[in-house]
Amino acid sequence: MSSFAPTLVATQMKNILFATDFSPCSVAALPYAVALAERYGATIHLIHGLAPEPIPEVRLYHSMELEAVRMSADLAMETLVATNSFGKIASTATVRQGPLLDVLEAFVEEKNIDLIVLGTHGRRGLKKLVLGSVAESVFRLAPCPVLTVGPEAMHEGAADASFKTILFATDFYSASRRALAYAVSMAQANHSHLILLHAMSDSMEVPDLARAGQRMADLISAETMHELEPEIVAEAGPAAETILRVARNKEADLIVMGAHHAEVAAHLPWTIASTVVCKAHCPTLTVRG
Repeated sequence: MSSFAPTLVATQMKNILFATDFSPCSVAALPYAVALAERYGATIHLIHGLAPEPIPEVRLYHSMELEAVRMSADLAMETLVATNSFGKIASTATVRQGPLLDVLEAFVEEKNIDLIVLGTHGRRGLKKLVLGSVAESVFRLAPCPVLTVGPEAMHEGAADASFKTILFATDFYSASRRALAYAVSMAQANHSHLILLHAMSDSMEVPDLARAGQRMADLISAETMHELEPEIVAEAGPAAETILRVARNKEADLIVMGAHHAEVAAHLPWTIASTVVCKAHCPTLTVRG
């Protein structure tokens, strides 16, 4: 499969892709897509992917069933659009057949998508995202940010795109460096309190924590440091647990972090992003390196 198309920076979002399977968890993530579209003047593109057609030898026996599935999906999409959740926001709705990754890849390129929004019920990590087992590949392959709303975030109250406090978690790999650009851009656009966090192993000494803090400070230009005055936090402890704890204690409205590419995921702590996405009390924005 070819690579996704390039994307714009966070504060220039013009096209938001909301992928849905119409489940309660998926629909619960829609208000975040709407809030962001409202804030940035973006268009929301709703899409639902149907399973590919069966091979010709068995197609005859399943044609009526497939047609029923298609009609059901069309009706569900019409019902979702008719809820008036979008107000005056421009939107499109599409039901498309084919392997989900192929459908999303084509749509991202076709509509110049700047952000993908997903919902998850949080069981068994990203393998159980409401869109199916291939959703983890969306995290790893999409060049545009992916905003995931987990079950804890869904129960925290009304969706809000103001993001008063943004927590950026870094491991200093390329993915997190790219994610930092989005964290800074969104903090500037929303006048947010920006927190830079690096979680280190329990064996690290105080000097190591101090060096990590300085390393984070060096990621941002002096001008941006002066503008945002970010809070810098370096703590020892398991990465996922530390990110979740700090996000909760600091009342973060958004977590921003890198997502490692599929080809290197086996060698890097991909489960950190998976755990954070599924257990965070707020939405998580992941950016592929």
